Amino acid sequence: MATSLKFEQCYPVDVTTIRAMVLNPDYIQGRAFAAGALTVDFSVDTEPNGQVTVVITRTLPSEMPAFAAAIVGETLTITETQVWEPEFLGQCFGNFSVAFSAPLTFTGSASITREGENTMVTTEGELKASIPFMGGKVENLAKEQTERYLRKEQEFALSWLIEH
Repeated sequence: MATSLKFEQCYPVDVTTIRAMVLNPDYIQGRAFAAGALTVDFSVDTEPNGQVTVVITRTLPSEMPAFAAAIVGETLTITETQVWEPEFLGQCFGNFSVAFSAPLTFTGSASITREGENTMVTTEGELKASIPFMGGKVENLAKEQTERYLRKEQEFALSWLIEH
């Protein structure tokens, strides 16, 4: 069984600006450190058709309760792969997969769409832990931490937009 997650972030700028921000190397690195990363490594590769693949590997403190810390350890290494399509008709879509240095994955999609005066970034996916008897607990904990990470990301992005 998997645990679903849907999270929305709201920004007072257009879709083009948000897409450019999430693909900007300085933003990618700053976002990772602002959300607590100890280390970050990334690549941004653009295809001739405008599709962009971003691969980010970061190490974070695990901040897990005792039952999970025994499995996960003191830190987590997270490798996130995002594939963004070109903007089309004022919106942009992408897919992502996140692999953890623990028996946990997060896969799904993201959209950048205009809603009135704002642009919404919607992340939807499923967390799947392959741990017998404790998978559901680990998934729920990962969901909480992912939502916390996405809130920190939004705070950083709003500051980024003001500064850039």
